[in-house]
Amino acid sequence: MKKLLVIIVLGLTWCGHVNASDWNTKLNESISGEFKSNSKMKLPLNEGEWKLINKETDATVYGIGFENLTFVQMENNTPVKVFEIGRVKNLGKFSIIISGIIQAQIFKPKKGGCKQRQHYNYLNFYKKGAAHNCMMVSIFDVNRELFPSDYDEDVIFSAGIRQWAKKEKINLPKLYLSYSTSFHAMTVRNEWWVMFYAETPEKFCGYKPKFTSRDTTRLHPDKIGNFPEPKNCMKNWVKKTANMHQNFEDFQAAKKYQRLDLSSISPNKSKKIFKFKSNELTEQLIQLDKLYKSGVLTKDEFNKAKKKLLN
Repeated sequence: MKKLLVIIVLGLTWCGHVNASDWNTKLNESISGEFKSNSKMKLPLNEGEWKLINKETDATVYGIGFENLTFVQMENNTPVKVFEIGRVKNLGKFSIIISGIIQAQIFKPKKGGCKQRQHYNYLNFYKKGAAHNCMMVSIFDVNRELFPSDYDEDVIFSAGIRQWAKKEKINLPKLYLSYSTSFHAMTVRNEWWVMFYAETPEKFCGYKPKFTSRDTTRLHPDKIGNFPEPKNCMKNWVKKTANMHQNFEDFQAAKKYQRLDLSSISPNKSKKIFKFKSNELTEQLIQLDKLYKSGVLTKDEFNKAKKKLLN
């Protein structure tokens, strides 16, 4: 009876998370430890609480769906870290047509995208047929990207963030260190994924930029070589994002040949910069401890159950 109770308690604790998906997160709710797309796809997140501040979803008559979530970490009413993730799913029989559109958006855009740009600090990509895996490291100019001209089509895509900032009277930074990635491979799944992550230089490395536009900052590739502090800051940022990208490739279950060679910027390839915080494991250990302290489990049973969980 005692063993049955342990199994039921642990089983209930576990089952509460197996089918959870963070795509269902509601506005102003928070996640931590990892982003769970489903029971098999879990992406480690930087430590701390991530609050959802913008959510966009859409679907077509053909069942093709679009989802995009924007999370932030706040300090003194300032979003010092930003995590955004999006996907287009259920490409199915339309994958050939849509893959061409995806390729054009990623490799032939008017600005940005997976092609060499003067303001990119690092670019690396894999492209074969309709499949691609791209990593971009740059500077995110908030005024340029979130408050574009009314004639700029990007004004539509930044509307949700701007409305949130205005409503909550948010103190928006002028500049972020940024990393973005795009992954699409029908040999893995019939979906297209994008991710964006950013931190203020002050938060990441304690560097306060004197000039805060993309083209004037000393973090710009054309200027950074003359200034040791921003140069060292960006070097460490590139290393961090290399490890983040490896996490993203694991999350996608990318094939070996689809993964980027990041050995030149991340020598310790196996090292993860994000600690995987298992909420499930923590809760199970708490339940075990309660059962032991209440006398339901003997010390020997407690130690055996704890050892099994940790292994």
